[in-house]
Amino acid sequence: MRHVTIDRYASHSSFYRLDPRAKIIAIIFSVIVVALLTDLLPLLISLMLGILLLLMSNIPIRHIFKRYAIALPFLSFASISLYFYSGLLPSFAMFIRISTCVLLLILLSSTTPFFDLLKASQHLKVPKLILVLCMFLYRYIFVFTEEYQRMRIARSARAFSGGKHLLDKRGMQTISSACGMLLVRAYQRGIRIYDALLCRGYDGEIRTLTSLRFKAFDYAFCANLMMFSSFVLYVDRMVIV
Repeated sequence: MRHVTIDRYASHSSFYRLDPRAKIIAIIFSVIVVALLTDLLPLLISLMLGILLLLMSNIPIRHIFKRYAIALPFLSFASISLYFYSGLLPSFAMFIRISTCVLLLILLSSTTPFFDLLKASQHLKVPKLILVLCMFLYRYIFVFTEEYQRMRIARSARAFSGGKHLLDKRGMQTISSACGMLLVRAYQRGIRIYDALLCRGYDGEIRTLTSLRFKAFDYAFCANLMMFSSFVLYVDRMVIV
């Protein structure tokens, strides 16, 4: 079964050869700075920077829009809620702020293989428990997807076409039973996957074939992005004063 992964275009990106640690440090620092911005002009500058980096990364625009669309309902809800409380300008600033953070995180996840991100985070002393939870959560998403697809095909083969409406008792019974069975089957398959990992020597450490080594370009990327973010924060504070 074909899976759509978040890093499927990473190897085609112009930022692919950057050390994952450099990208994590620089982008997380930029996200923190953007979260601290309050004036609209620095926020717009940061948004333009995020868009420029995404265009330079050679990641397909369609892929970026799909990932952004997932976060759009949440940031829209936050902005609309702030509109009723503080007005149009703070609401628009909130929308720009969250959008910029989302785009920067899309840049990080789309230009770096997922397991390289975990390995780099391990080198940056992120707690092992968090990394293990992220790894298994990512893996089990596909487990749930595969089990759901199998059960959907089985229902279709038995001429189940779904409930006629939300109050259709027979349809809701079938769907609720399928949800419960999905959890049971995914749990059982997850146990088999974990046992298979133990048989292959899994000990909680993240290991990949990628060697992590800071090069001159990594230092330049990290330093330039952090300096630009610091400058934007300085401009924001000067505008407030």
